[in-house]
Amino acid sequence: MTAHPAYDPDPDDPVDILLALPHEYHAQFRAEYTAAVDNARRPEHFHQLQEMLRTWRLRAIAYSSPGYDGRLAEARDDQSEGVVPAAQLIPGWPNGRPRK
Repeated sequence: MTAHPAYDPDPDDPVDILLALPHEYHAQFRAEYTAAVDNARRPEHFHQLQEMLRTWRLRAIAYSSPGYDGRLAEARDDQSEGVVPAAQLIPGWPNGRPRK
């Protein structure tokens, strides 16, 4: 018989996200986390905290992946062939930014 943990770890645990994030992103994460927690005091805004944590978990994975800085620089320099800007593909995405 094998023992199973009493709970499943939360993949969006803020401590785990901080541990995975490169140090230069910690201040931004903490500021956004503080704002999201403050907003989550209202039940209708709780989902925004969950979304923020999920987004930062995915960012942590990307930011800490090997070659991220090079891929980011390439995207910024638009050196990739065959890249189509989001504004051309997604209706309502003016100037590369989603509508709020």
